[in-house]
Amino acid sequence: MHDSYKTLSDFTVTVASAQATCPDEDIVYSPFRPWFSFDYGPIRGDCWTAAICTFDQADSARNQQFAATALVMGLLPMVFRDIAWPERRVVLVSSPLPALAEIIVRALGLEPVVKGDVAGWSSEDSERWIDWLRRSSIAGAALRSRSHAMVVVFVSLFALLASYAGLALVEIYSKRSALGCVYPVIALTWCLVGVIPGAIHWLFESYRRRGVEKGSESGDTRASAVQGADQQWPVQFSWGLYYIIGTLVYTSIMAVTPVELFVWVVTMSVVSGAGKMLALYICLMLRSPA
Repeated sequence: MHDSYKTLSDFTVTVASAQATCPDEDIVYSPFRPWFSFDYGPIRGDCWTAAICTFDQADSARNQQFAATALVMGLLPMVFRDIAWPERRVVLVSSPLPALAEIIVRALGLEPVVKGDVAGWSSEDSERWIDWLRRSSIAGAALRSRSHAMVVVFVSLFALLASYAGLALVEIYSKRSALGCVYPVIALTWCLVGVIPGAIHWLFESYRRRGVEKGSESGDTRASAVQGADQQWPVQFSWGLYYIIGTLVYTSIMAVTPVELFVWVVTMSVVSGAGKMLALYICLMLRSPA
């Protein structure tokens, strides 16, 4: 009981001291001004001080707006990585990808499936998908030649790295995540650690393929907007945990103004789009179905 009281007392003192060093400038509505750009007086401020000052000085309407933008921010990971791409998540390949390529493709949000192994897809559906690929000036660029495929892979890789750099800058110079007070690029890290559930997915998929070869497993893959929906529970759990963490990370980004929210949405759409294009081009370069 005494320890709990002491902890609460220490927290109260911390909040009070942070309020005493709040900057004279308007910190409540200060888009793209990081915490370290404000003058906190004789006592040096930190990320937590900036957060305390922002919420303490904001009126009820502004705090309600912060809560609403946090809700929208929490939807970004699922919307841009999953919900926005249900029909194009499946990428047909001529044969299974190499292990590293398959992990990266799944980490970027696509599902490579051997042509003819998609449950519910007839041969006409597969040919329709390939026809769409050939007709698309962007997606079909990798089908022209091997050299074209390598060029578009490197271009899309550069675009993805540039979008990752933009995401890091937005996270640093926008309002920081509560987790980001300790580690400043937590949103970018979440994008990168998608290779972990991707590796788990590949591991169980490789076991499934061995079962198909022995005749003990079905070779069909169900097309779904949810990654790992047709896999065993460890795969589903790893992807579910990954998206729960992503929702937590993005929801905890504090005091986002409307203009910052717009930039976050644009940045995440670019990151997701560049990642999807890179994954598609990797599949077409290594195992083109056409």
